[in-house]
Amino acid sequence: MKRLKTFFTRDLLFTSSFLIAIISCYFGTFSLNSIDFKVIFCLFGLMFFVKNIEKLGILNYFAEKMIDFSATSRSLIRNIVLLSFFSSMILTNDVAILTLMPIYLTIIKKFPAMENKIAGAVLLIVAANLGSSFFPFGNPQNLFLFSYFSLSTATFFEWSLILLLFSILVLLISFLFIKKRTIPKQTNLLPIINKKKMFFLSLIGLFILLGVFNVIPYFVVIPIASVLLIVYNKEMIRQVDYKLLWTFVFFFIAVGNFSQVEMISTFIKEQFTTTTHTFFGSILVSQVISNVPAAILIAPFTDQVQAIFLGGKYRRFGYDHCFVS
Repeated sequence: MKRLKTFFTRDLLFTSSFLIAIISCYFGTFSLNSIDFKVIFCLFGLMFFVKNIEKLGILNYFAEKMIDFSATSRSLIRNIVLLSFFSSMILTNDVAILTLMPIYLTIIKKFPAMENKIAGAVLLIVAANLGSSFFPFGNPQNLFLFSYFSLSTATFFEWSLILLLFSILVLLISFLFIKKRTIPKQTNLLPIINKKKMFFLSLIGLFILLGVFNVIPYFVVIPIASVLLIVYNKEMIRQVDYKLLWTFVFFFIAVGNFSQVEMISTFIKEQFTTTTHTFFGSILVSQVISNVPAAILIAPFTDQVQAIFLGGKYRRFGYDHCFVS
């Protein structure tokens, strides 16, 4: 019982989605059609792939190189923040943050007199969340919206490119407020990257992307990629966040069931009829249940997909900024 209690209390979002899914079965009839299996499969494949990339230590390598390239505290913070921004496009925002933040904290311990340490941490997290918005696979919300609304690649990048350029501009302006102080040169032992493994994983990553972008059916790509990754390192499959996958499934079930109730369906649709209502509504809902379940909840009741996309990004910026502060 103690293990069971720990299992359900450790991740409240998972537990809440599970309970909501059960309750929703009272209002509607469960159907497998409610579950977007492409999102589930692709998300699993990407998480499995990213865990292997993370294990290889690529971000650690580039972070250490940041110190070599940095002559001042401003350039040091700028370099590691930009690394967070661009690496999150491929490795997702969570991986970039969880990998680079400990490295950043280790770096600043080497320079006790360095100023703007908290500002650097905040910018690192904000950059990861903004950078991950550029590709459909950068974060789960993007992957869901890209799949659910069958967005064309051109349309998605048209939206994300605007956000990308704006984000870079904001970050570059932010760096100007970081005090410019000379930092002493350090002798760092760079981690060794296995080039053969890097090449192999790069090919696997490109193969998975073919499934995400519908070049090859995902139900062909993901199983093949998963088998290859298991052969490469079977231990990493245990590191996949299965609770996140089940959280998606539970929300899909809940939304599918509740949408069968005309009164509930009509009420929700009325709240998201315009771009403005959907944008601010998605921000509001995201504050309560996070941006991913908010997107899953709102998507079936509106066609204002760009507003959902931007609203979720606003939530991530605000939430993470407050968390670090």
